[in-house]
Amino acid sequence: MKKTITKMILPKIYYCLFLFLSISFRVFAQPESIKRLEKEVVANNDNSKYVESIVLISKFIDNPSTTPYERYHAYLLKSYTYKRLYDYTHVEQNLNFALKEGLNSEHKNEVMSNIRAEKSFAYFDTHQYEKALLVMNGLKKDNYAYLPPTTKAWVIMQEGYIYMLHKNYSEAEKMYDGAIAILEKEEPSNLPNVYGKKIEMYHIMKLYDKRDELFEKALANTKKYHKIKYEIYLYEVLAKACKKSGDYDRAMQAQKKFDSLGEYYDSNNNLGKIGIVENKLEIEKRILNEKEHKKYGRILYVVIFSLAALLLLLYMLYKANKAKRKAAENENKKIYSEIEKYTKQLDEKGNSTLDISQYNLTERQIEIIELVKKGKSNKEIAAQLYISENTVKYHLKIIYTQLNINHRSFIK
Repeated sequence: MKKTITKMILPKIYYCLFLFLSISFRVFAQPESIKRLEKEVVANNDNSKYVESIVLISKFIDNPSTTPYERYHAYLLKSYTYKRLYDYTHVEQNLNFALKEGLNSEHKNEVMSNIRAEKSFAYFDTHQYEKALLVMNGLKKDNYAYLPPTTKAWVIMQEGYIYMLHKNYSEAEKMYDGAIAILEKEEPSNLPNVYGKKIEMYHIMKLYDKRDELFEKALANTKKYHKIKYEIYLYEVLAKACKKSGDYDRAMQAQKKFDSLGEYYDSNNNLGKIGIVENKLEIEKRILNEKEHKKYGRILYVVIFSLAALLLLLYMLYKANKAKRKAAENENKKIYSEIEKYTKQLDEKGNSTLDISQYNLTERQIEIIELVKKGKSNKEIAAQLYISENTVKYHLKIIYTQLNINHRSFIK
């Protein structure tokens, strides 16, 4: 039973490399909304309330007022939560979501550097050391630009571990001590993560006194900061180390402690709960989206109907105005015809029978009469006299009245 729990609850020791990265990650200009969210998520995760963390983060991401930069941070927090449960499929998925959102913000360089670091951690946790080293070398070449101090500490610790794998223990210890120096200043609660690597190295070097001394120091740290996950990690390191060195009694004691803490932690059970919650949230989100689509559909129908009614009204007004213009044009043509008819009448001697001088006409009105005789249209008259067509129409009506054309005045 204990072996089954051990196998199901915790993968190999190296999976514990960055279990608490979520509480160590800090961005230089982190929004206040993210600081509040991170505080709640860290508190939930430290108390194994992973379902609550996922729900909290998902609601924050789905909020329409959340900015791309805030979503970037939220997806990172989600990836950290899954990392603590060793679900690296969802870790990578959420890192990709974070990258997509972050590249839509004004912090592209920061986003790319931090996502590269996070992916190197995921590669390292899953023993893809070559991939991890490739990314780490790029970060080192850029002098760890845009990385927060604690993230830099994790990268340096990974470098130390690779040195250890190649049995370069002096360089490995330098790297570990460099990471420890950063964490002592920035995140002392995460020191057991590095201590665990040194414990493993001391065991390989057969420095058992140093191994045991550092174990006690690391264990005291987990008690001080109430980090059960690190405590599990340390007992696993010690159990495997003692077993390899032939100290079976102590190995058995460490294994018992590891198993009891593992039962409490129960990461597989938490993953199952989170999966159910994620599905429920997704269903709720889809239902909400469908309701929103129906709502906007109804609004769209109202808008289309209103536009159609407005277009019909505009068309009717256009037709009415067109009819008025046609009537006005017909009236003007009638006026032109009457004026032309009576001003062209001749007496027996061939003189015009209409003596315009007998009428009290203005100079402008006389100019218009002469132009009408020449067959000019309102538009042409307006252009020639530099007046508007409406002004021409106004003068023509007065001329028509003054000449009393309907009573056929003749020139003597």
